[in-house]
Amino acid sequence: MPTLRSFFSEILRALDCTVIIGSRISELEHDALRQLKRAQPRIIAIEEIHHLLACAPREQRAALNVLKFLSNELRVSLVALGTGEALHVMRTDPQIASRFESYPLSPWTANEELRSFIAGFTQQMDVEATELLSGPVGINYILELTSGVTGRIVEVLRLAAKFAIRGGSRALNVDRLQEAGKEFATDLGSERNASH
Repeated sequence: MPTLRSFFSEILRALDCTVIIGSRISELEHDALRQLKRAQPRIIAIEEIHHLLACAPREQRAALNVLKFLSNELRVSLVALGTGEALHVMRTDPQIASRFESYPLSPWTANEELRSFIAGFTQQMDVEATELLSGPVGINYILELTSGVTGRIVEVLRLAAKFAIRGGSRALNVDRLQEAGKEFATDLGSERNASH
């Protein structure tokens, strides 16, 4: 559940600052603002903004007011990332709605950008994806399984890496991808059933 306490705590953690358990929200806000002024960011990206939908309208308004305050106080650009549902939250406040433009992200397609993304992501996980990237089979399977959605692609790659490492290898191949695909499809099916 997103709260102002968790929001300010996450800002402090992102700036590599200690978060004192039991601090009042006003103290966390003061510390976060002080550290942000010191860091002088030019942009702040807030992920998963659609989680505000889980909050009561009053909490949503409070969160949106904090975003306006940060934007004004720090003279910083804000980027809010989330699902299309996030637009419903943003449009409840006319001032917020006027500050944010909506840019939908298209699903990935089988192109060089996707290959580069997969190469970079697997490198971060310290696994080898050369076999997956060497032909169309691995890429097409990933797209078929994930519908080109970034979060799903990341999850499939994580699962494939897990299966590879458990199998004593750091190389991802189509077999590992298919193992991951079975588990991913099961998890995705459970998710869809739970949301109906």
